[in-house]
Amino acid sequence: MIERNYPWLETGETLLCFGDSLTAAANGYVSMLEEKLSERKITVINAGRGGDKTPWALTRLQSDVIERKPDAVSIFLGANDAAVGRGRWADEPRVEPVAYQNNLIWMVHLCKIIGNIKKFSIATPTWRFEAQTYAEHGDILTPYCAAAREAAEDSDSWLVPLDTAFEGYWMEHRAENRDGYLLTRDGVHVTEQGNRLIADTMLKTWYL
Repeated sequence: MIERNYPWLETGETLLCFGDSLTAAANGYVSMLEEKLSERKITVINAGRGGDKTPWALTRLQSDVIERKPDAVSIFLGANDAAVGRGRWADEPRVEPVAYQNNLIWMVHLCKIIGNIKKFSIATPTWRFEAQTYAEHGDILTPYCAAAREAAEDSDSWLVPLDTAFEGYWMEHRAENRDGYLLTRDGVHVTEQGNRLIADTMLKTWYL
């Protein structure tokens, strides 16, 4: 992975956050980014959609990303790619890690060649699900975290290591968990502290 030690975004630029319900959430991590980045006069666009996984996200790439002409795109997908197709969601096709990885790479590639967008960041999923969702699915996020890392390297995108950040927080605060819940309210969707951890990890990674 390429080492970077300079700010990813510059004053006056527009950042588009592309993702699923974790991105679309009202008062979620995108709102926290917006609050912080407004100090640098950086505009933030929320392009999250609940239930999204990478095959669906590709179908809206033109309308929701490219046509909005951002300077930079932050991609945070993977929870639905990993979980949907298994357990209670077994009626849908699975998105295997290699397909997820290639879909991320295609998103960056298409934005570059069609939209002339030059700045990209890819975040890993958030380490693992919690409580009953973890009991049902087990440790299924790990290969998707690895795939996101590979996609970031292959597409020359900045990597936001949310898996490492969430694992570190769990190890430090595990005694505070409530019946298996620490950073989520339902095993998947993050609490205010979870959103803060996502936003802070992104800003730290981006040197902002």
